[in-house]
Amino acid sequence: MFANAPLEARESQLIQLEKLAEQDNAEATYHLGMMHLTGTGVDLDRQRAVGYFEKATELGDPLAAYKLGCFYDGQYQLFAVDLELALKYKMVAADAGYASAQQDVAGLLARNGAIDEALVWLERAAAQGTAGALQTYASVHNGALGVEKDPVKTAAYFDLYLRRIKATSEQRKWLERFKEGLTEVQVENVERLILEYVPKPTPLTRKALSGQRAVDALLLAS
Repeated sequence: MFANAPLEARESQLIQLEKLAEQDNAEATYHLGMMHLTGTGVDLDRQRAVGYFEKATELGDPLAAYKLGCFYDGQYQLFAVDLELALKYKMVAADAGYASAQQDVAGLLARNGAIDEALVWLERAAAQGTAGALQTYASVHNGALGVEKDPVKTAAYFDLYLRRIKATSEQRKWLERFKEGLTEVQVENVERLILEYVPKPTPLTRKALSGQRAVDALLLAS
């Protein structure tokens, strides 16, 4: 990670990112925002980070738009909470394919009562294989307002979720007990869903999860 790199390498990368940002490179501007937001390789300065994210968003970076959406949703208490703006900015990243944004958009839409639309976005996030989306998708099908119960999806997606985390014995026991209440046909359908499931993270999701590798790739390409 950037913070663990030798001092000379950190300083060199910082200079390169700043030069690219001066040339209106949206991704470099976003990375500078993340560095100042977290204090990675630079002094922690969240107000300065906001400025980078705002500029990167104007330049078209969807991950920067997502961060603004998070701030309007209350993260770090940097902005007054405004769920309309949170949805607006997170939708930019959701449309671009970012799984975390898709899951958040689903939650914001559900708060507004747009359950059907929320499920569409949650399905898209779950299809990418992120643990949080799989857990939420399983949970809503086990009983959420406006969502028809589906024990097959609950069991299958909770199983898929457990495979992506360090599952506790309590979680595994819950799934076992839940499956005991299913019919033979339902158990077969659960197994079929799990067998057929192939996570398909988008390029944007992979980039967001790659951390320092995304910085290295940008600088190498530049």
